[in-house]
Formats: sequence, C-alpha cells, structure tokens
Amino acid sequence: MKRLSVFLLALALPVVLCATTVIPMGVEKMASVSTHIVEGRAVKSVAQWNAEHTLILTYTQFEVTRTLKGQVPATFMVRQLGGTVDGITQKVAGVRHWRPGEEALLFLQPSSIADGALVVTGLMQGNFLMRHTPQGQTFVSNGMPEASQYQAASGEVTGYRGSNLRLKDLESRIQKAVQK
Repeated sequence: MKRLSVFLLALALPVVLCATTVIPMGVEKMASVSTHIVEGRAVKSVAQWNAEHTLILTYTQFEVTRTLKGQVPATFMVRQLGGTVDGITQKVAGVRHWRPGEEALLFLQPSSIADGALVVTGLMQGNFLMRHTPQGQTFVSNGMPEASQYQAASGEVTGYRGSNLRLKDLESRIQKAVQK
C-alpha cells in the first residue's frame, strides 16, 4: 500500500509543479492594491534575459485608450515572466502574453526591478483581455486554464476560471472601488 501511495504521489507531482496557484482577489481588492488601472492596446513585445541570465522577461508596450486609476504616459511597458529568446522558451503557467493589437483592461503596480515597467497585479488576475461581439458589446476575461486557485477558508485548490464580465460592469465596479 505504501508503494502505491508513493507511486501515485510521483504521478501527481509533475502536475503540481507545472501549475501556478494564486489566492483569488476580487475586483475591489485588485483596485485597492493597484497603483494604475488602464485600458490599452498592445503595440509590440520583446523578450530578453534578466541581468543574471536566469529568467526570460517579456516587455509589452501598450497604448493607453482609457485610464481608470493613476497616471501613465500615452505608451507604457508591462513586464511579465516568461518568453522566448534565442530559441529558449520559459513558460509560466497562468501568464498570457499579449499579441500586437490585443486590447486589455489591466490592473498594474510598479515593478520591483528598477526598469520602468509595470507588472500585472495578482499575476494573471489583473489581466482582463477584451473581446468585442458583433452586436457591439465588449466582454473581458482574466481566466487562464493552466492556473489554479487556493481557497484559504477551505484549504481547497481548484482550477482558476477567473471572471468573465461585460466591460461596462467591470468599469463600474472599479469606479466604485476607487472612489472609496
């Protein structure tokens, strides 16, 4: 029986090691801890090694289309973990890199590295990708299939589905949270 338990644990270990687990934050909490909340369009991305040559970082330049909190220049950079440099790829589960032209509503904070870039609050939680419908509505989603969430109250780890909302509903919740 002990061998079977060890074998089953060994099978599960790669799944655990491949996942990113977050403690879920609501929109109101993200709004309070973020220094900037911005709607923008990705212009271009470039990946590069960090100074120690241990991590690949991807920097994406955004054009501001609307600011909901804080002040950013008309274009700004967002730094994320992972990317591809010289044929070497580092993938971080739960991190979605942007393609030029994609629109997102971003909850942001200053980077701990003095590179002038901002980082997404809560890893993927503050990255709401926009999707426009033919009927003229805009929806946003921050869900990522390869990420998990930890529920502190129950101790349970489940898949992170994120939030799927109408853009105007998310904006309304942000405005209420920012006014408090």
